[in-house]
Amino acid sequence: MTGLIYANRDEARVDRRQQEHLLDALDAAPGQLRRDACGLWIIAGRRGSLQTWGDGKTWLVYVIGRSARHWTAIKGRLTFMTVTQDGDEEGCFRLLELPSPREAALIRDALLLRKRRALTEAARASLIAAGAKRRFRAQEPVSVPGLVPEDIPTNSPGKSAAKSPIVAGRMTEREEAR
Repeated sequence: MTGLIYANRDEARVDRRQQEHLLDALDAAPGQLRRDACGLWIIAGRRGSLQTWGDGKTWLVYVIGRSARHWTAIKGRLTFMTVTQDGDEEGCFRLLELPSPREAALIRDALLLRKRRALTEAARASLIAAGAKRRFRAQEPVSVPGLVPEDIPTNSPGKSAAKSPIVAGRMTEREEAR
């Protein structure tokens, strides 16, 4: 949006949906979609950002180059977009339609956007087993065989506590009293 704030929640929702479509087309990490200091939805990279133009169809791409020479090289690579502001080491483009996969790679490279992480089911299961439960859980619960033992061994009352192995699990009332 070109204004400083949204007029209402519906306008903010529409803007966010448009940004989500662009995020999918860019194949960028979902964590890069956030609100800026003014409360507008942007896709933030390390060298610039993307925000909606305000018409519901196009986007504003702000790019910061490392130097004047780097900025010139960026303009040469992003010829599929229209330059709207041309500074010494930074500038703005207008993106008129969703980018193709080749164009998306060029935009990710120019803005230093992280690519979306592709997870296989095996990788997802290992992340769940490692403790990242909420972020990578599939719709159905995933069970990892051998992760949790079926029966937890406990110490018998006759064994010395100093010589018995440490076992994580439930303790009986007798063991708690020791």
